[in-house]
Amino acid sequence: MAVRTLAERRAAEAAAKVAAVHELRRTLGERAQEIGGRYVLYGSAARGELRWNSDVDLLLDFPDGDATTAAWGFAEDECARLGLDYDIRPLAWCEPRFLDHVLPGARSLP
Repeated sequence: MAVRTLAERRAAEAAAKVAAVHELRRTLGERAQEIGGRYVLYGSAARGELRWNSDVDLLLDFPDGDATTAAWGFAEDECARLGLDYDIRPLAWCEPRFLDHVLPGARSLP
């Protein structure tokens, strides 16, 4: 049995996260189209810089409270299914200064 170094294990974990985020982008994009809104991926996942310990940062941009609640629950379920740690918040809850910082590198789903 070959011994894997810490660096090798971390690289494998990062690669698994990249694949999981790829799947997450697909499912969230489909769900957003169904309920009429969008998810906004930001941070390391949006920049393509996922590390072994990265989480997934998502903003919710949906037309009303019911759609936002449904979108939030769906995103949490999908992240859990894919084994991803996450930070989710509605776009409407964010301060302009925060949005100015994260939106330039963000990716809208769909």
